[in-house]
Amino acid sequence: MKIYRNTANIKSKDTLGRRFSLAGLVILALGFVSSFMPSWLPAPMLTFLQRYGVLVSFTSLAAGFACASIGSYYINRYARRRWPDSKTLARLDEVLERNMKGFDDKFVYFVHSLPKSNYVVVGPCGVLIFAIRGDDGRVIVKGDQWTEPFSARRLLRIFAREGVGNPPRELAEQASKLREFLRQDSTANLGEVPIEGAVVFINNAVQLELDSPSVPVLRADQVKEYIRRKTKEVKLPTSTLRSLTDYMRENSKYQEEQE
Repeated sequence: MKIYRNTANIKSKDTLGRRFSLAGLVILALGFVSSFMPSWLPAPMLTFLQRYGVLVSFTSLAAGFACASIGSYYINRYARRRWPDSKTLARLDEVLERNMKGFDDKFVYFVHSLPKSNYVVVGPCGVLIFAIRGDDGRVIVKGDQWTEPFSARRLLRIFAREGVGNPPRELAEQASKLREFLRQDSTANLGEVPIEGAVVFINNAVQLELDSPSVPVLRADQVKEYIRRKTKEVKLPTSTLRSLTDYMRENSKYQEEQE
């Protein structure tokens, strides 16, 4: 499997997340300290806090939580971390890659390198889009409805989690944008290439309760079989696959890798 990964973008987003997280902690700490109005502060600052202390505290709280939330989002998406089933650190895209080992060069994995979607596999089956989730805990899926029952553990980790969101809508929006992107190619009829999507839960500690989900819902270790099944259902002509791969590669930002 060929891999086109935008490593520069990943590193910059990882750094951005850490900076936002640090800024959030600093702002919260400053707001906490200012609420006590310590006597060692310069007189003008102490006078200001005596007059606007409540406003400063609430503003610091809101700004600190906002920065922490933004930082958490980027870190969850772009930073390496340890997973329950592994002794090594890995990002979301690396865990997905590890579970696709074994495919030949007819398959190409685009990671944060395309303008319309972050996790895309191109192969004889067409285009596969993956909506990745890395959280653990209980997730209930009924048709298009995705819910996460309340728990104290989740409340305590509110800023360390991304949340399940609305994967069917996410996949539909990405598929629509990717279809429009492919139609911009005038040399081949790429706008009619099959585009399918699936939700992948990377964390093996997740507890899935599925009731007729509207989109495929997979664990990481089910991804390879899903791709194989799709490849049996659809076989793109070799010329179309070559044009599709070339077009997407030429319009992506990447550093080429190979399994």
